[in-house]
Amino acid sequence: MKGPNIKTAPIRIGILIAAGLLFFQGGCKPLSYIAYVIFGGGQTKVKAEYTGLKDQKTAIIVSTGPGVDFEYPYARTNVALAAAKIISKNVKGVEFVDQNEVEKFQMENLDWLSMPVKKIAQHLGVTRILYLDLFQFTMHEQSSVHLLRGRIQGALRVYEINDKEKAAYSTETAVVWPEHSPVPMSDEAMAQLQMETIVKFADQIGQKFYDHKVPIK
Repeated sequence: MKGPNIKTAPIRIGILIAAGLLFFQGGCKPLSYIAYVIFGGGQTKVKAEYTGLKDQKTAIIVSTGPGVDFEYPYARTNVALAAAKIISKNVKGVEFVDQNEVEKFQMENLDWLSMPVKKIAQHLGVTRILYLDLFQFTMHEQSSVHLLRGRIQGALRVYEINDKEKAAYSTETAVVWPEHSPVPMSDEAMAQLQMETIVKFADQIGQKFYDHKVPIK
């Protein structure tokens, strides 16, 4: 059987992911997630861990390694867009700078990681920076070339633009999807899995910033 075209697969999959996230941004989520919410058990309320995004103009800056950028060229943008959509729906008055402007800034300033936070904020015209360092982003099952399972892990920091360079809030979060078993490899499965994993990861990020309910385990 002829395998997937490694050179063109990331681009085709990236387009499918972008289309899927547009579907998500229109107010829809993967059916499995909807079923989970509708038919889940009892729930308990969880308070926001950080409430300082209210009425703030914010930039989401995502950092990935070169390996991730090569294999998943749209990962950085898609994670940022999904997180911004969820936070915007649930945090009053927050405004996110256009992600194209953020990407342009990163491309034109390759040393941006060493720049003072205040200078980055002034360039983007924001009062908050939500910085997400993705140190794992893969859709491949461990020790297998024929199976898929999404894994995203990252460190999240929020900077309030003042004279301090220290983060006002920091945490780490991670998702593994599907939780119980991998799925067979195909371009279509890769695109669907990447979209669902990004949405679940973005959900976890967003929930740090607003009160929400979670199932009682």
